[in-house]
Amino acid sequence: MSLSSLPRVLSSGVKFLLNGREKSFIVNRVEARDLARSRFGDALREAFPGASDTETARQASKVLGRSERQVLNWLSGESSPVIEDVYTVCAILGVFRTMEILTRDQTRNDILNRIGQG
Repeated sequence: MSLSSLPRVLSSGVKFLLNGREKSFIVNRVEARDLARSRFGDALREAFPGASDTETARQASKVLGRSERQVLNWLSGESSPVIEDVYTVCAILGVFRTMEILTRDQTRNDILNRIGQG
């Protein structure tokens, strides 16, 4: 990827159906990242319940094969996990509990409005 194509890639959108009509959607990547990090932290706390984030990190690090510091960074929202770690935590929680955590009783439109731009 060349630097000249970077703005186009970062601002690329997707098309999807909303209420039976095709809509364009451009992601606010910062908002989407922050929301994803927050919800993953919630998922970690649920999958590895502890009295503190340190205890949660201790438990999760053993299962995920990551350092306690790395898990603490995820819990605080400082960094993002790789997809394999997301998949493992979601598998531990199960599909229904994972969806409850990811959506927090918000509709698809609520989430798209939050992470969309323009």
